[in-house]
Order: sequence, then C-alpha cells, then structure tokens
Amino acid sequence: MYTFEQLMKPVWKTDVIYDEALTFIKEDGVAKAPLMFEPDEICSVTSADKTKVYKEGADYTVCGNEIILTKDTTIFCFTQEEMLFDTAIPGKCFPTKDGRYSLFSEGHFFHDRQVAVTYRKKGGELSWAPEYVGDAIPKTMTKLKKAEDVKIVLYGDSISAGANSSGVMLTTPFLPTFGAMVGEQLRRHYGAAVEVINTAVGGMATDWGIENAHVRAGNYKPDLCIIAFGMNDGGAEGLNGEQFGANIAKIRELILEVSPETEFILCATTMPNTILKSFYGYQDKYYDVLKALECPGTAIASFYHMQKALLEKKRFVDLTGNNVNHPNDFMIRCHAQNLAGLLIREE
Repeated sequence: MYTFEQLMKPVWKTDVIYDEALTFIKEDGVAKAPLMFEPDEICSVTSADKTKVYKEGADYTVCGNEIILTKDTTIFCFTQEEMLFDTAIPGKCFPTKDGRYSLFSEGHFFHDRQVAVTYRKKGGELSWAPEYVGDAIPKTMTKLKKAEDVKIVLYGDSISAGANSSGVMLTTPFLPTFGAMVGEQLRRHYGAAVEVINTAVGGMATDWGIENAHVRAGNYKPDLCIIAFGMNDGGAEGLNGEQFGANIAKIRELILEVSPETEFILCATTMPNTILKSFYGYQDKYYDVLKALECPGTAIASFYHMQKALLEKKRFVDLTGNNVNHPNDFMIRCHAQNLAGLLIREE
C-alpha cells in the first residue's frame, strides 16, 4: 500500500507514477496494456485490490510503454469476445453504435480484474495540467491560507458520490471519494479545518440539481460549492451546451439566494464510453459553456481535458470502473489531483 502523499502525487508532474491502472484484453493472441509513459524501472505490479503481487518474467514482460502478459501469467485477461459481443446479456451490457453489445458491470467487478503498476518513468509529459484558480475564489483561499474553518459542499452525480471507488464498494484498498481526498489534501497543505459535505446522488442530472439546490447545497452555507453534473445530462437525447449552461447558472443562482458568500468551482464532466449508443452525446460541449460562466467567485475545473490527455496515452477501459461512465480508483485519484491542483499553487 502507498501513502496518501504518494497517491496524491499529480500524474502530470511526478517522476514516479503510483498504481496506474491497466485492463488486459487478448487481441490477436497477445494480451497487453499501455502505460502512460515508458518505464525506466518497474517498482511493483499488483492486482488493483492489492491481494496479489505479480513478477516480471513470470507474469509479464515490458516492451516500450506496454506491459505484455506471459503465456503462464496469473494476471486476469479478458478476451475480445467477453468485452464486445453480438447477443445481449440482460443486466450485463449496453448496446453500441454499431449494433453490438459492450460489457458492463457495477460493483467491483472491473476493479477485481484490473492491475495497478507503479513505475519510475523515463520521461515524457501529459498534454494538459490544471492551473491554479485561487485568485478567482479569494474568500475561500483567504480562509485556507489563514488555516481557518472551511466548509466545502460537493454537489453532483454518481461520479462525485464515488460509484465504483473501492472505498464505496467496501473492497481493498478502500480508496475514498475524490471529494474526501481533496479535503484531506487541503487540510495537510494549509493546516485548515476543512469539512467536505458530499451531497451527490447517483443518476442525477441538473434538473434534479435545480430542484434540490437549497436543501443539498445552499442551506449548508458552504464557503465553496463544487458543482459536478453533466454525465447524465449529456446523453444522446440529453441537454445541449446552451441548456446545460443555463441549468448550472440556475443552480448557482439558487445557492446564492440562501448563501450569498459561497464561491464555486464548476466541473466539466468526463466523457462516457463513446462506443455506446445512448450515453455519449453532448458532454464534450460542456466545458465551453461552463467557461462562459466563469467570473469573480466562480472558477472552472476540467475533468474533460484531464481525461482527454490521459486517453492520448491509455484506453477508456484502463480508466473505468464500470466500462460505461464511472472512473476506477486510478481515475478517481486523477480527479482529486486535478481539484487539488486548482487550489494549491505549485511552488
């Protein structure tokens, strides 16, 4: 197990990548998966649930930035036919755009079958990194820097609620939600008494966010409200950018009605599995409309650009907890590192 400090090392600025997730799928007789960077040294390869340790040579070999499974490996590997198939399995798949079906599972099904790799990289960088936004939310930052009490509300959908995180699924290594990790990082860095209240609910979208803005956000009188909807708004028949932006603006307006001192971070959601028929639609339009809402007291977080940079190096299946729209432990940590990077200026 790695320390909290190690797990919160930003993937865009560290020489050692901790517990990067891989999902192995055998294609053309070869089972392999890509790391973000070519490793200079492999420190550990374990199951994502930390119950198994794998050995180089016996279980895997390394070629460039790829981990390749050996013939006699004990590492789990999907076949292509298990991931994508022609006949629907009730409750275990979703239709794809090309008329097939893609494997789906909630709980810790994918977590139990993924691998975590820690390695020292040879070099290279991600194409994106978060930028400090503290100047846009000065009241919150003043309290943090003075080590005063700070209350943060995280208001959103299942991604914020921690769906498929090992902590919420009650399986090892019990990684908490990204909101809890951000709160702990702020406490450690600033010495402030940071309280994070997570009122996110799975399956919810911005219409629900409007209806519950007072009771699940504004009434807490938070110093900072992190609003993180969009995944469920943006399906094929969902809200276009203009509609989504109007709903987020309304949520902010309603919170300010009862808590006028609250500042905001508005989060642009990640993309779902884009091969699916119904889940992907407008999510990639939401960053721009949120950026238009930026103003004194409101900053923007882009999970969208974070994921886009990671997908230049990896596959969606390496970052997901359900193969549809939820992040796995590694991707949850990237969410936490992203938000912390907005609130802690790099030295």
